[in-house]
Amino acid sequence: MPSTLANILQIGLDGPCLTTDFARAVHNASDSIRASPVFAMESFQFTDPNDPLSKHTSGKIVHQFIMVTVHVRDVAGEWAWTYFRVDFDNNPPPHGRQNVALSDDHEDLRGYWSRGLARIAGVDQPGENGPSLDDIASLLEIMHRRTPGGYDALSRDCLWLTENLLLSTARKYSQHWLAGHCKPEPLRRYTEGNSDVVACIMQLVFHDPISQTVAGTAVRAVRGMQAFFTQAAPNRIEPHDEEIRLILEEWQPCVKAGFM
Repeated sequence: MPSTLANILQIGLDGPCLTTDFARAVHNASDSIRASPVFAMESFQFTDPNDPLSKHTSGKIVHQFIMVTVHVRDVAGEWAWTYFRVDFDNNPPPHGRQNVALSDDHEDLRGYWSRGLARIAGVDQPGENGPSLDDIASLLEIMHRRTPGGYDALSRDCLWLTENLLLSTARKYSQHWLAGHCKPEPLRRYTEGNSDVVACIMQLVFHDPISQTVAGTAVRAVRGMQAFFTQAAPNRIEPHDEEIRLILEEWQPCVKAGFM
C-alpha cells in the first residue's frame, strides 16, 4: 500500500531503504514533517515456520523487527496515520542491512506471520511530550554507528536492534509512555526503572519462567565474555544495560514533537 511519509520524503517508494538514507531524508524535510509526533513503537517476532532462521533453530530463534506509528500532515495538509518498519538482517552477507519500509497499512506492513511482543504508545497524551519523527531518525543513525562491523548473529543482530530501539525510546520518554500505554508488564517495569534489559527481554520473549531463567543466564554469560574479549576493539560489544546507557547519552533530541 502507498505511504504518505514515503511520498513526502520521496524515499522508500519502491521498497525498503537504508535507515541512514531514511534518517537523512527526515532531517532534510520541512520543520512540520520533522516535528511529526511519533505515537507508538512496537516490537514483533516473525513467526513463519518456513522461515530459514526459524527452521534452523526449531523455532527457538526467530527474526524480530520494530514498527513505528507517526501522525503526519500529508501533501493536502490533512493529518494522517502512517507507519514504518525497521529490520536488521544479514542480507546481503556478510554485513547485512538496517532497513526501513514504509506504508499506510499497518497490518500489511507488519505481515501475517507476526506476533506482537511489546508496545509503547502515547494514548490520550499530548504529542509534544513524546518523540518527534526527527528524534527517531537520530536514534536510527546512532544504532547504525554502533554497528561498524555490520550484522553479527551472536551480538549485533535483529534482536539487538529491536531491544535497543524499543528500550532506549521507552526510557527516554518514560513519563509519556507510562501515562499512556506501556505493555506488557515486563516492559512497564523496565520503563519505570525496576528491571534490567536482560530480565525484560527474556520475559517478553519467553512465557515459561524456567526458560526465562535459563536463557537469561546464557545471554548474560555470552555477552559478558564478548564484552571482556572485545574491550580494546573499535567494535567493542557492551553489556546490555551499558549499551542502553551509552545510546541514551549520545541521543540528544533537538526537534520537539508537535502539530505545525
